[in-house]
Amino acid sequence: MVGLGAEDACDIVRRAGLVPVGPDGAPAPATGVVSAQRPIGAAGAEEGAKVALWTHPGKDAAEALVGPSPRESADLDPV
Repeated sequence: MVGLGAEDACDIVRRAGLVPVGPDGAPAPATGVVSAQRPIGAAGAEEGAKVALWTHPGKDAAEALVGPSPRESADLDPV
């Protein structure tokens, strides 16, 4: 699930018959990008087992970090 958006990761976990949760039993994450999971995907969890997903802002925050284009930068007053 690492690298996927939180919503997509939770959907995949549910389709596998598992229960997505946040770290320390928190509700399943709804936003961000999954940065870690426990147990790992190859662990062979039993149906109904909980899968903890850690997320970070990722894609959501990156959109806000887009700087000005080169043309916009040239228009800035270099005072």
